[in-house]
Order: sequence, then structure tokens, then C-alpha cells
Amino acid sequence: MPHPDEPALVVYVADNSSGVALAVYDATDSAVARAALQAAAAEISQIPHPAEPKWSLPNWCEVLDEDGVPVLHLDMKDEIRYAALIVRIVLHALAAAGADGKLEPKRQPEDPFEYDPRAARFADMEPLSELDARGLPSGFPDGFPVPEEATLVQAGHSRDGTGEHAAWRRSTGPFTGYLDRLRAYGCTFGVVPRPLAGDGTVRYTLWRDGAGGSVTLYQSEARSTHSPVYWYVSVVWQPQAEPPAVAVEPDEAPDTRPLPSGPAAVREVAEFLLPPELVAGYEAVAAIAAAGHALEQLVSARPDPADRRPAPTMVAARLAPVLGRLDPGQLKMVRHTCLTMVANLVAAGRRPRSVGLNLVPDEDGHLYAADIRERAPGVVEPKLIPVLETGLALVKGGPMVAEALSGVPGSAVRPLADRYVWLFAGLEPEQLTAARDACWRIFED
Repeated sequence: MPHPDEPALVVYVADNSSGVALAVYDATDSAVARAALQAAAAEISQIPHPAEPKWSLPNWCEVLDEDGVPVLHLDMKDEIRYAALIVRIVLHALAAAGADGKLEPKRQPEDPFEYDPRAARFADMEPLSELDARGLPSGFPDGFPVPEEATLVQAGHSRDGTGEHAAWRRSTGPFTGYLDRLRAYGCTFGVVPRPLAGDGTVRYTLWRDGAGGSVTLYQSEARSTHSPVYWYVSVVWQPQAEPPAVAVEPDEAPDTRPLPSGPAAVREVAEFLLPPELVAGYEAVAAIAAAGHALEQLVSARPDPADRRPAPTMVAARLAPVLGRLDPGQLKMVRHTCLTMVANLVAAGRRPRSVGLNLVPDEDGHLYAADIRERAPGVVEPKLIPVLETGLALVKGGPMVAEALSGVPGSAVRPLADRYVWLFAGLEPEQLTAARDACWRIFED
């Protein structure tokens, strides 16, 4: 029987595809409702992206407890064609779990400011329901310079309560001189890694008397010849912050530094956005995801019609020239590291157990996919079995582990380690580093 609210929920998901928040209110047992939403999130995360079928549809899909209410958060950008499927998955999961209560969009208090979605630059910020007497988030310090001739269009706080965000908009021209006002207020400026400073933006870290955050200046793109152009200034503030390693003089010109790539870019982002204990893990995830994406192109390439070899034999032969750069110990470490994180995703309820990745430990405690190892003998050359196992682990597991950390580059504040440390349970820093280095090695000429 169709759910009476299903049409309205589909419209809501389609209209808010990049920021869906579905909550279950008045459930008799909120734990049951939360488990049902987690099951739905896991199923939604299995939907392939239409442009990249080996990657998941959502950029972010997670269930959070907010004031005792379980809330499914989903970001699928502009893929509104999936709205009805998303709603059906959620309703089916709730019904299958026997969860009562009412599924509806997360109830939002009336905004105390004029909301502009183009000012919502950070994935880890939630809207504030009220501002202080100054018309600012309460954590902003006394006397903080408010931009002139501007409208507040964003005010939020981080989920862990460690920072606040405010953004202003105006149509009369750029915020010339605002950085000078911040400097006169006593702020010291620092450099933001180039991968996090978007094209056409001006972004610096801020620090003053033990507190600080960041400031970003940017201009909106005209959506049509008749749409207005706006200028924005965005400020993040935290009560505790580290001073910049090297203070710089701010410049209102857009960032034109060369954009790094590969390990250097990942290291910059990791050290800037994450606590030290998560840096090695993030670097390993980025390397595993990059390797998996590259190898997937080999695995999915159309076979030669004249090639009559079994599929595992062909795949192993394609992978061998690339993964053959790694010695047996490196292959084993990469496979084990990737599959351990996949197992942690399954244990945390963030992923269903995947077909083809029946994970078991070998005599040394290193994980492998029993499904692959049992079918390979007699079909694949013995020396290529480790190549096949590692390659398929990266292709299947790389997108999964990357999705778990996909929100990091869009973070406004450094998250607490507990938010991500579970993903690396059972792995030592040395293992993560070894897997990282081995994965990047396959890209060497």
C-alpha cells in the first residue's frame, strides 16, 4: 500500500537533492528507527552514479542523532531523478524494521537571517536557529568587524560544536578593504592549501588571541544573462585555534598558485584539515581510491572478441603490468589495508556485506577475499593470483573507503578524531603508510 506522505517526500528530496535531511519523529524506539535509516543509507550508498557507475551516487550519506531524533542526511547533488527511489528505500527500511513514528523533512526553526544556498560552502555546518543581540553567531568575539552594506545570508555551527560560520552578501561590488579591517582588528593571516582555495576565491586562515578560523571572499556566477551577480564574504570562527606557522600579508587578488596533485596535494589537505592521528589514514584512503579508480579502467575495458581466455585470466593479465611494480609483501599490505577498512565499514553498519568480498584472514592475519582465492586456482597463473586479489580489492573497496571520508575536503573546522578513527581500527600507522606508498608507486613512470 502506498505511503500517504510519499509524493510530498519525493518532492522534498528532489527540491533539496544536495541537502536532504529526513527525520523520524515520535518513534516509540528511536534505536529501531535509527537502525532502519542506517540500513537505508547503506542501500542508497550502493546506487551507482550515472556518470561513474563504479562510484556511489551520493557524495555524502549518513545517519546522525540530532536532539534524540535520527536524521538521514544525503547529498546527491542534482540527480533528482533518483528522488522517488530514495524515498521508497527509506520507507521500505522503516517498514521492514517495524519502526513507527513519522518520516518527514527535518524540522527547521525559522531562520533568523535571509538564507542563500550559494553561501553554504561547508559540509560540516548546520544552520543556527538564533543569533545574538549583535546579529552574529554567539561565538564570534566582541567587536568583530561586520562587513558594511551587506546582508547576512548564512549562520551556522559545526556538528561537534567547535566552530561557527557566518557569510554576508552584497550586489554593489566586492568587499574591498575588508581584509584590512580584519587586520586592524588584530587578526593574523595564514595560508590555506591551494587545493582548498577554489579558483576565483580569496581565502586565508585567521588567528587572534588564541582563537581564529578562516575568511573567504568570492563572487557568484551569473546563472543567466538576467540573473544578478553577488559578492560574498565568509568567515569561520573557533574559540581555540593555532597561529599560522608563517604569517602572510593578505591580498584581495584571487589565488593563482599552481594546483598540486597526487601525494603532495593529499598531504596538504590532510595536515590542514585533520588531527595528526588521522593524517596517515586519510593519505592511505586517498591513495587506495586513486589506485582503485585507475585500475577500474583496466578491469572494465571492453574485451577483444578474439580473446577466448576466462575473464579472471584476462583481468589478471591487464593488472599485471601495473601491479607488477609491487613486490608480494606490498601487494599483501595494500590488499589487507583496503579490506580492513571495508570490514570496518561493514561492522559500523555503513555498508552491507559486498558480494565477491567474503573477507577472511590468512595464516598471518592478513585479510583476503575468499571468493576470489577459491575461484582463481586453475584459471589464473599462480604468480598472478596476488595481483588479481589486490587489484579487485582496490577496484571494489576503493570507492567504499573514499566515500567514508568524502566530507573532509568540505570541512570548515578540524573534526574530532572520533568522527573517523573507527575506519582505521586494526591498522597501525606503519601499515597505512606502507599501503599509501605502494599505491602511489603504481602511478610512477
